[in-house]
Amino acid sequence: MPELPEVENVALALRAHLTGRKLTGLKVLYSGILGQSVAATRKALLDRTLDGVHRHGKYIIINFSHGQRPDSHLMIHLRMTGQIFILDDYIPDKHVHLTFDFDGLPVHYRDIRKFGRLELVDDAIHPSAIAHVGPDMLEVRFKAWHESISYRRAPMKALLLDQGIAAGLGNIYVDESLFLAGVHPLAKPQDLSEKELYEVWSVAKRVLRNSIKHGGTTFMDFKNFHGKPGNFRRKLRVYGRAGEDCAVCGCEIEGLRVAGRSSCFCPECQVL
Repeated sequence: MPELPEVENVALALRAHLTGRKLTGLKVLYSGILGQSVAATRKALLDRTLDGVHRHGKYIIINFSHGQRPDSHLMIHLRMTGQIFILDDYIPDKHVHLTFDFDGLPVHYRDIRKFGRLELVDDAIHPSAIAHVGPDMLEVRFKAWHESISYRRAPMKALLLDQGIAAGLGNIYVDESLFLAGVHPLAKPQDLSEKELYEVWSVAKRVLRNSIKHGGTTFMDFKNFHGKPGNFRRKLRVYGRAGEDCAVCGCEIEGLRVAGRSSCFCPECQVL
């Protein structure tokens, strides 16, 4: 599933390539990905200019303007296999469910599993549709994050995955953050010092920013705006490496399940 770095790379590309362009066409091949009817979506977006792209956690919110009329806002959640891209001479396959036409520039939405969602929302920055989602992980301050997590008894792995606490982290970057912070995925915040929690918070931000710089991580489906995979996979220390030797201490990386999710960790570097 695309996490914050992958979604941020898509948002950056949308902002760079489409800002100031008018949406002149909208071809919908599978309406099940839309939050509203095809007619309502077309009415809200066609002949409007894309003038802003905001990301919150794993959500992209695009602002469309049209003179004196109220702006329209489209929120995109890529979920597991959603992709947004432009490719020269690309012939859409059966998994392309929607194509935007920005002044002659086709932008495709492709989704093998059809779990993604494109929905009209009421605000470009804080839509009510995601009021249940916590602050963005890259923006949340330590004091607020610490107050939300320090008293909890659930495992750190589960809490870092909780989008209501802070949005954007997924399985890949939680495993990597806990490893670099030296914290076991089953450790509980109430048993950790403020210094240890600060390290988790700080490292998580650093891991996310580093992944953004490398275009995100690709294992199966994620492609960036130009159809290229992310390069952060070669930087991973533990995620997906159960049974391999730890690059730091040489101990065998182990795997377990936490909150229904697979977790990889080094029992030597991350002592419980």
